[in-house]
Amino acid sequence: MTKTIEQRKQVEQEFHDSLRKVHDDDHVADTRWSPELEVTIKNNPMWSNMKYYAVERKSRTIVLDWFKENCKGRQVLDYCCGNGDDGVFIAQHGAREVTGIDLSGTSIDNCSKKAHNLGLTNITFKVMDAEALDFRDKTLDVVTEYGALHHVNLNKAYSEMARVLKPDGKAICVEALGHNKIIHLYRKLTPHLRTEWEAEHILRKKDIELARKYFNKIEIVGFFHLFTLGAVPFRNLPGFNTILRILEILDTVLLKMPIIKWQAWQVVYVLSKPKK
Repeated sequence: MTKTIEQRKQVEQEFHDSLRKVHDDDHVADTRWSPELEVTIKNNPMWSNMKYYAVERKSRTIVLDWFKENCKGRQVLDYCCGNGDDGVFIAQHGAREVTGIDLSGTSIDNCSKKAHNLGLTNITFKVMDAEALDFRDKTLDVVTEYGALHHVNLNKAYSEMARVLKPDGKAICVEALGHNKIIHLYRKLTPHLRTEWEAEHILRKKDIELARKYFNKIEIVGFFHLFTLGAVPFRNLPGFNTILRILEILDTVLLKMPIIKWQAWQVVYVLSKPKK
């Protein structure tokens, strides 16, 4: 049976409430991979794909540098904030005001506690529907989202981002791509790691191009993590950083090729000049 919009959002909310739930004996609220975190949550099947984020170094560095350059003194929205890593980083690096929103109340509780523990006063977190943002038109300087667009109705997401951004505002998007058949097969074989909607809506080239309906400019910052995925089995072994560095160089060269680049795991792109 086809799920109604309300049912689809409820499934997403319940899934992410469960995913983000923090127990006394784990640290599921922390989502950046580390050897220590992998050991801590090794018995939690919901996080069994965290190992792949061990190779995310290059794209993550580029995004964090973008935040430092574009968010200082600005009003920023962390769109579908998850556990708030990006919003917290932006708040710590000079943003005037950061708001993190998510459909998951558990995520918002985790984020609020994290911000409080860090003593941050320029960031707040709210439960909110990302497809119907509770912000006035043209009030935000920056919107950031990480792996959120394949959880929502893309037309509504792009439309809302464009609506709330100032004329000179920008949105930076970090998304998985759905063209690589091997990676997509892995998603199909691990249905417990994602909702049905998520699995069916991983972004493809046409989905990025759809943003032109709402923005006058799309800038592809880069394609990331194809050959670097080969370093995943070595993540807890000596020499991992050397192996990863070599594969990063290979990615840098080959992911510039038109045929190969869309086979990458991730893409980073920036939307600007929102249409009226």
